[in-house]
Amino acid sequence: MRSLPTPAPQTSLTQQPVQLDLISPAKQPVLELADGSRHPFYALGKGRKHGETHWRVHSDAPAGQWHYRIDLGGRYLPEHGHFTSQPRQLWVQDGEVFDYQPEPTLSASCVIKVPNFKGRLSNRALYVYLPRGYLEQSQRFYPVVYMHDGQNCFENFVEDSFAGSWQADAVADRVIAAGAMRECIIVGVSNGGHTRMAEYLPPYASYQQPAVPSLEEDTKHRKPVTIKGRANATALYYSEDVASYIRKYYRVLPGREHVATVGSSMGGLFSAYLAWECSDFAKHHALMSSAFWTTRNRNGTLEIIERMRKKPSLPVRLWLDSGTGTSNVRGGSDDNKFVTIEAKQALLDAGFTEQDFIYYLAEGAQHHESAWAGRLDKVFTYLFPLA
Repeated sequence: MRSLPTPAPQTSLTQQPVQLDLISPAKQPVLELADGSRHPFYALGKGRKHGETHWRVHSDAPAGQWHYRIDLGGRYLPEHGHFTSQPRQLWVQDGEVFDYQPEPTLSASCVIKVPNFKGRLSNRALYVYLPRGYLEQSQRFYPVVYMHDGQNCFENFVEDSFAGSWQADAVADRVIAAGAMRECIIVGVSNGGHTRMAEYLPPYASYQQPAVPSLEEDTKHRKPVTIKGRANATALYYSEDVASYIRKYYRVLPGREHVATVGSSMGGLFSAYLAWECSDFAKHHALMSSAFWTTRNRNGTLEIIERMRKKPSLPVRLWLDSGTGTSNVRGGSDDNKFVTIEAKQALLDAGFTEQDFIYYLAEGAQHHESAWAGRLDKVFTYLFPLA
């Protein structure tokens, strides 16, 4: 695989044409291009001479307004949709897309379980996803994604989950291979089981959990349990214990701009807490089907959402979503749709723009791991796109 000349610097990508280098060891793949004025995609051909697999493509459209895909003989990269005009250079190897020249042979991704991680919270498992080629490419450092409810994250350890996994390992493999997401280290941080709600609930909130007695107990004399939030302690656990361990043993990029968090339900609430109260930890956060309602105060307002009306101390990027739920679920469920809409409005009131956050409504999606797995590809692509 030959080296390429460095593209000439451009002073304004919004005004000048974009240049793309494509390398592929596949047998004469076809590059297809669309620049906004042409629809559908049109083929540029198989190269300038027999066996050539390197193109330099010019488009009259400015950056971000032209798209391309690679036809490998009836199978496309990416599998769905298209790439934008960034990155400038792409390599295609063994049917996968890279934004750098990879080693000729790469190891597959893997998930490592640390079964009894010790920190300031109770001992629990950590799960660490390492992307393709991590072993061979010892000079590469990676962004890191921290996922809450870690025992539910990875299909490789689905037996540890409560109600099925998010399939984060399989999803990450797929979107990375398609060139839609940067290679990342993904850390699943387990919750504390019966202490989960307190661990994810902000310290300014308390929740009256209804008592659930056995059939033999007298329910009339049972009292609800008051759960006081300890998310501040959990935040320290993440920043001082877990993150320190990950930095020590794995190659992660320094700086909050290379850190993301992902959570659903109470985990989504905890990501919101991190974004506003501990914004120096991570810049990117995914708040999925978040249980904002658990922070309702005596005045009837949702404390977390009121705090979201004020910009955090440092800039953050947010993915905000919910499903529409279904009335077929016992007791009914809206998958926290309406409180999520309130949160969206709070962000707009605070001056957030489309560059700061994205709101996504998943029609028909329920409050369940399978639903979060179904849209995790969109989340990963938003948090760390290949650019």
